[in-house]
Amino acid sequence: MASSWGSSGAEVEPRRNAFHEGAPVLHIAWSAGEQHSGEAAIEPGSAFVLARRMNLPEQQPLVAEQIAGSAYVFVRLPYVSDPALVISATAAHPVVHRGQRANGAIVELTAPSGEATTPAPGQKISLTHSGTRIELRYPDLTFTAVVEFDLPEAQLMDSGTVQLGVDALQHDDAWLVAAIAVALSPEHGVVAHGDLKRAFAAWRGTEIASDGAFDRNMLRPALASRGLEMPGPRLNKIVYLVERCRRTSEFPARLLDDIRARLRAVGIDA
Repeated sequence: MASSWGSSGAEVEPRRNAFHEGAPVLHIAWSAGEQHSGEAAIEPGSAFVLARRMNLPEQQPLVAEQIAGSAYVFVRLPYVSDPALVISATAAHPVVHRGQRANGAIVELTAPSGEATTPAPGQKISLTHSGTRIELRYPDLTFTAVVEFDLPEAQLMDSGTVQLGVDALQHDDAWLVAAIAVALSPEHGVVAHGDLKRAFAAWRGTEIASDGAFDRNMLRPALASRGLEMPGPRLNKIVYLVERCRRTSEFPARLLDDIRARLRAVGIDA
């Protein structure tokens, strides 16, 4: 941690007793380097948020506070997004949203088993293992949050993270087109442009868009939401999109199977 961060960070008051009595859903222990740390108890409908605030005084580059039931950690660093991380308490699994743009940042979720997931900018991931560690790393900042919560009865035995279900996220075209592209792509290749357009149109129940409209309204936003920039206008956007999603394990096998089943139901060979 750079020395400009000082030595007196504010803390969110710990509420361990309330957490174990069952009132809040989440308990989050966080740290920013070696000099700032705190704890927060988050009830359903509220969230824990890491965000940028450049109007903080230089002598107080970090402030932690409670606002309307949610816990906020504000940092005075220009490359931290606003917000960078949002951990929401829901009726089921807690949800992590990476708002942090690329900006040289590394965001990593690590389950207690050691399995790690790297979410893309804009991606939402549901936690399935209590004790999952979330890290946002820069050369002069390492922010860590360890999330503890009551496990549901039907615990999923996988890497510790699972992409939100199709019904919850299919309103987001940039997410949906990427999921369909990965689901339809062969193991060592990618789905054809025309086949992806037809599948997306069948899913939405709309007419098949022109190549230009599909690229502009679907593929480009899907790439941009993951921090990808095409080095040339004529390169295959689907290749870049599918490779990015595979590299970060954005869509687990269970969800891809769900996508394929729904595509078959609307007449697409998946």
